[in-house]
Amino acid sequence: MYNTILCPIEVSPEGQKVLTKAAELDGFYNAKLIAINVIPHHMLPKDYQKELIENVIPKMESICAEFSIAKKNRFVKVGKPYEHICTLAQKKDADLIVIGTHSKKGLKALLGSTANSVVNYAECDVLLVKV
Repeated sequence: MYNTILCPIEVSPEGQKVLTKAAELDGFYNAKLIAINVIPHHMLPKDYQKELIENVIPKMESICAEFSIAKKNRFVKVGKPYEHICTLAQKKDADLIVIGTHSKKGLKALLGSTANSVVNYAECDVLLVKV
């Protein structure tokens, strides 16, 4: 049984597909659903990072509102995605991370670098959703 489900998403139709799967599990387990979007441009100037965040927040808010995710359970971060995802999972005591993959063929193609890192570093279960 899962009590807290963390779903890292992109603000895109693919992200909505992954969040749909996470929301189905959330409903089945009556769990708390948390969403995070990590902007991987941590090496860019702070002003540009701020602009990226300002562009992502309304999209993230809109997607999360569709799934009734509480504002306190919506996060936008800048940095290494797998680090923010795994850290938030620990902080929020997530027992499941639902993350999308950009699979085409083979194991390397199946697991993108972020999904691969999350699978290797997460301390909880990870469910991969093919997008």
